[in-house]
Amino acid sequence: MGLAASQARLLTITARKSDCEYKSMLLSHQKIALSREMSELSAEYDNSIQQTKLIYDYYGQTSETTPLSYGLMMTPSAMNNYTPLLVTDNGGRVVLDGRLAKAARDAGIPQEGLDGLPSSDIRNKFIDSLASTGYISQNTAENIKKTTYNQIAGVGSCDLVNVNTTEGTLTDLIDMVSTQYFDFSDAIIDDTSNQLAFINQTKLLDYSSDYSSHTDAAHKLTFADILNGNYVYWVEGDINRNNMTTKGGITDAICNLSIWDAMFETFEGLLDTGDEYTQAALAYARRMITDMVTNLGADCEQAVEHADIGRVPASDKWNLHNDIGKNIVDNFGDLRAFGDKKPSDGPRDASYDSISADVVGINGIYAHDDNGNNDNDSKRSYTTINISTMFNAYLTYFAQYMEGIGDSSYEVNKTKTSSNLIDDMFVFTMVTDIDTSGDNLLIAAFYDTLFNQICAKGWTENDKVNDNEYLQESLKNGNMYISTLADDGYYYQGNYATNRYIKEITDEEAVAQAEAKYNREKEKLSYKENILDMKMKNLDTEISSLTTEYDTVKSVISKNIEKGFKRYQA
Repeated sequence: MGLAASQARLLTITARKSDCEYKSMLLSHQKIALSREMSELSAEYDNSIQQTKLIYDYYGQTSETTPLSYGLMMTPSAMNNYTPLLVTDNGGRVVLDGRLAKAARDAGIPQEGLDGLPSSDIRNKFIDSLASTGYISQNTAENIKKTTYNQIAGVGSCDLVNVNTTEGTLTDLIDMVSTQYFDFSDAIIDDTSNQLAFINQTKLLDYSSDYSSHTDAAHKLTFADILNGNYVYWVEGDINRNNMTTKGGITDAICNLSIWDAMFETFEGLLDTGDEYTQAALAYARRMITDMVTNLGADCEQAVEHADIGRVPASDKWNLHNDIGKNIVDNFGDLRAFGDKKPSDGPRDASYDSISADVVGINGIYAHDDNGNNDNDSKRSYTTINISTMFNAYLTYFAQYMEGIGDSSYEVNKTKTSSNLIDDMFVFTMVTDIDTSGDNLLIAAFYDTLFNQICAKGWTENDKVNDNEYLQESLKNGNMYISTLADDGYYYQGNYATNRYIKEITDEEAVAQAEAKYNREKEKLSYKENILDMKMKNLDTEISSLTTEYDTVKSVISKNIEKGFKRYQA
């Protein structure tokens, strides 16, 4: 081979060798990259086998099938005992998804919350908005609004369920008590000859003699009959100047406070919605009727006692008794004699009858000598109290307080004509069992509690909370918290681990998926690495061959040069 050809060959070998070395370097870098990917894959796998998830185990059965989700916490169900489990941010504000946030805006609740207690009107706007977006059904919304808003649910009260109510007039209230009875049949006074009954006062005023045989007498009446009618409770008893005990018995039968418990309990059960102001109004009505009955009882006993003052002509005793009756009417407007003539004198004088029909409370005491003589050996006392007017007076006091005592047009005075008693213009809020079937009350309690927390703590919008993975990661990394109702009736914020129903467990499914991914990716990297190894081995072989050829050609060139120098030297 000539010198020129050898040099050309050497240059070719050098170029090829350099190219192979460059390719080998690239493959080496790729292999290093594969090693890095393998390290990252191994690290990811190590992290994955430590992966956990949050589950909700309300029933404490170590169940791992219910993942913690925003919907589970913020939707009423037996799973959360119809009690909201709130997601809150670092500032304690309730985290709301899009539809709940819209409801808060529609109700006019600022994001920083309300300063003071919200009203039922704002709550109802919140509920209406939830129905408009389909968050709850329209039927559910109507049932919630029929339920009295529980203003302290979750803000001082663990009793989240409130009563269910309806609104109505006096006529509606009367319908609701049409099956309730006011019963004096068990009332006992201390003489077996005493008689007790309810009598229609309108007919009683037209009756001339024997009240005890009146065909309208009854021992119990419905509340509706009493409110609609003009009924008196009538007591007839003996009074003997040598045995004065019956006068106390008569007043006990009429004015003993225990006999009015049925009225108090029935109306309080119907009108006590749990609202503090309403409860104060009921207490006021009870107190006013109690004071009235107590005062009337004392005056009734005084009148009966004066009817048996001694040996005086019978006509004088009637006049004295009537004077006492008149005096009490002037002072209290509640006590009145039925008439001023004893039965032996014929039909009683009706001069006081129109007045006795107009009084508010006790409206009749009448004593007479059985045998028409003035020997004072035996007398009869007839005492009545107008229960129809007393019932209406009770409801009037209630309405008066609800409207504001100084502002209300309702009032109870000495007589009915000077009073402005309850009528159909006043709207009652009454406890009812309508729509309380199923879980309606519990659902209403849930949304009252949620609404109260939004108002009290403020709110922030984050629609991503419906993504379970996002929610759980936010809870685990401390970007969000769980607020839970405590035994004292308030919500407190804490880490998810502080809630006894939320558990963190190994995510077996995620671990299995990670392992499958690791094996799959590892196999791919191993295949790539084997290809690289094979290519690098081929390049190494080629480089070695080229190196040998390079050395051979270089040696030939050296010998050719050496021969050339020797030739010229010779």
